[in-house]
Amino acid sequence: MVGTAVAVKRGLLPKDILTLSLAKFSRIVLPLAPSEVLILRGSNYSLKRKAREGTRPEMQALAESEEIQRSPWLEWVEKLDEHTPIPDAELDQVRSAWKAWKESYPGRPSIGSENL
Repeated sequence: MVGTAVAVKRGLLPKDILTLSLAKFSRIVLPLAPSEVLILRGSNYSLKRKAREGTRPEMQALAESEEIQRSPWLEWVEKLDEHTPIPDAELDQVRSAWKAWKESYPGRPSIGSENL
């Protein structure tokens, strides 16, 4: 998931790639980040939504840090840029198949449904 999120953020994959990859009968290979350097440094959830312009300073500092610039990240990013993009024609084909499946899927009956 982290590798896919990085690819989406870098504009290499569309935002709907996760939905498409989880569709029935879909086979999309998504990028994986190098596991030996993935560290959760913290999390912060806020109920207030603030409009922000530009970049967050802490994210900019992280992106420019030596940790990110060193291997395996540097090599991984180069490979990500080179091998990740999926041709639009292929994604459109998957989107069409997903839409057709979603429209034909009967769905689950609601709790109060007479069909139970």
